[in-house]
Amino acid sequence: MSVIIAIANQKGGVGKTTTAVTLAHGLALRGKRTLIVDLDSQGNVADYLGMESGPELARLLNPVLAEPVAKCTISSGRENLDVVRSDKTTVALKTALSGLDFREFALAEALDKSDGYEYIILDCAPSVDVLHTAALVAADWLIAPTQLSQGSVKGVRDLLVSLADVHRKRRTVCQLAGVLPTFYDRVTGESQGQLENLVKNFRRFVLPPIPADTKTREASRAGKTLFEYAPTCRALVGVASNGGRAEGGYNQVIDRLLEVLR
Repeated sequence: MSVIIAIANQKGGVGKTTTAVTLAHGLALRGKRTLIVDLDSQGNVADYLGMESGPELARLLNPVLAEPVAKCTISSGRENLDVVRSDKTTVALKTALSGLDFREFALAEALDKSDGYEYIILDCAPSVDVLHTAALVAADWLIAPTQLSQGSVKGVRDLLVSLADVHRKRRTVCQLAGVLPTFYDRVTGESQGQLENLVKNFRRFVLPPIPADTKTREASRAGKTLFEYAPTCRALVGVASNGGRAEGGYNQVIDRLLEVLR
């Protein structure tokens, strides 16, 4: 049975797609058969993987002609990593789903028929819409990336209110796996202060921070994952602490997830 992880924040520009693609490829490189599902009409997942955007999400969730997962996934060209792409057809899909009863269960029902994936990563759009709610219903776990700024942290709080609302209606088993600080710069007072504030508010749920790194933008423009473009970059391996140990980075986050999420 697949472990489904939603990557979401109700504010944009916090590194959601970078996080979704990096975690998905990192899991695949560790031998875990992984599927990444793009729920955003901008189709950014395909861009980050060096692919054209595509209509597979609309085919998967079309309320009339829903196709099985096996027919809506394509290979990313990387071992153990497949993708359900999104494009502008997702806009019409959301309109079609909005008029249906039990629309929030559409994604869960579709993914329930997936076969052989150990992990499924859902890359959510920043907007609160039918697919955003469907992702919270379908997921087992939620990871909330947040830039270390007041507005982004507020986006996390708003997201958790949405999750609590779905729980109250008894429509999900999704639990918070972690709040992921992104664009962390330990030499700036604001970044350090916001990280401390994050730990104060979310405590054990705060994941190792992802250092600010220009390689993340360069990799996405090149259509490569960080593991392909810059495998020793700070965003992956973290930065050295005063004691010389590496702190933060996506590798550390993936190791934490593999320990905790079963």
